[in-house]
Amino acid sequence: MKGKILGTLFGLFAVLMISACTSMTPVTANSSFPSDGKYEILGRVSVSTGITNSGYSKLLAEAKKQYPAADDVVNIMVDRKQTTLLFIFKMNTYEMSGLAVDYK
Repeated sequence: MKGKILGTLFGLFAVLMISACTSMTPVTANSSFPSDGKYEILGRVSVSTGITNSGYSKLLAEAKKQYPAADDVVNIMVDRKQTTLLFIFKMNTYEMSGLAVDYK
C-alpha cells in the first residue's frame, strides 16, 4: 500500500516536471502609417522569429518574397510567445505581422 502511494506521488511529480506551459502576450504595436498617400498596400505578412534573429529584417525579407515590389512593412504588431519547460527553462518566440507597402 505504501509503495503504491509513493509510486503514484512519484508519477504525479514526473508529469508536473515534464509539462510545459505556453502563454502569448502583445509586446508592441506600431500603428504609424505613411500620411502622404503615395503608396500601395500589397498585403499582410507574418513571420515567427526567436530572440537571436533580427525581426524586422526577417519580416521585410518575407514581404519581398511574397510581394516582390514591397519597399517597406508598416503597422507592425509583435506578440511574444513564452514556453516554460520544467518550471525552469523559458523559451521566447516572437510572432510579427505587418502590411507590405510599395511606395510610388
